[in-house]
Amino acid sequence: MSTGNSPSRCDRLKVPNKGWILPERMRKDLGMPVGEMLLESSVKNQLGDCNSVISVGDVVSLSLIQNGLAPHVTIYDCRTERSVMTTMDTKVDEIAGTKVTVTNPAGKITPQMVREIEKAVNNPSPTKIKVEGEEDLAALVCAAVAPPGSCLVYGLPKKGMALVRITPEINSKAKEIIYQMEESI
Repeated sequence: MSTGNSPSRCDRLKVPNKGWILPERMRKDLGMPVGEMLLESSVKNQLGDCNSVISVGDVVSLSLIQNGLAPHVTIYDCRTERSVMTTMDTKVDEIAGTKVTVTNPAGKITPQMVREIEKAVNNPSPTKIKVEGEEDLAALVCAAVAPPGSCLVYGLPKKGMALVRITPEINSKAKEIIYQMEESI
């Protein structure tokens, strides 16, 4: 039985031993925005009713931090559009929270990334997750495991920031998408 915002064992993602890999057939659909687009000038107002904020991506996370919002969970890889973003580590160190590092190659979801995101979204203390590799699919994992009432903010290259308000329906849809991916071998 589940209590509070903690997921029950059956709510968790059932991760294959080596995780998942995004098949080519799914790439186009995952590039489409989900949620509402955010304007940097009104981001504080748009996130005011969130139980917690989860940010995925360096530009998004940096934008929130520079606007005085310290996300509860910050996921970044010190890269933006394949270019190194050297200021990110320094800026993330300025906000409170435990810092963890995970390894996650591009186009994959590793068991380690899932485990750390599940811990972070359910931890009362802030967490900063630095991804060695690529955080390109971390937003999908967050949508699958974050407690309802959370807000997920992620970046869409050349488009801006998107906001997804987490509901049980969003959790289910994200899990459905993940379970359509191929098992990594």
